[in-house]
Amino acid sequence: MDIEKREIYRSIAELAYVIAIADKGLSAEERFAFNKIAEEELDYESWAAQSRFELLDEVVQPSIEKAYNDALHDLRKHKDHFTTEMKETAVRVMQKVAAACSGFSPKEASIIDRFRKDIENL
Repeated sequence: MDIEKREIYRSIAELAYVIAIADKGLSAEERFAFNKIAEEELDYESWAAQSRFELLDEVVQPSIEKAYNDALHDLRKHKDHFTTEMKETAVRVMQKVAAACSGFSPKEASIIDRFRKDIENL
């Protein structure tokens, strides 16, 4: 896997992390759900996303805003490799993580809407 794709997958994990902690913090059920979703959506490269998610959860524990901004910064940095298909995958991962536990909350929906707007011009 090239470095740009790996960084994009890590950013997708960071966005999934934002969704997972948006309501009441990160539960074991959400961790499990993310790993399953990553395997389904990212196939063999899911390890890059899973390792980032785990690092955020266990070590870094950034705020929602910091994690979101860091992910967007990296996506902008690699925008030439962030294809339409990858954008759709990122949104799908976020939606699946949001739906995995308690269904969509208004906060999760607003984060996903914000992300869609932010990536329109990438």
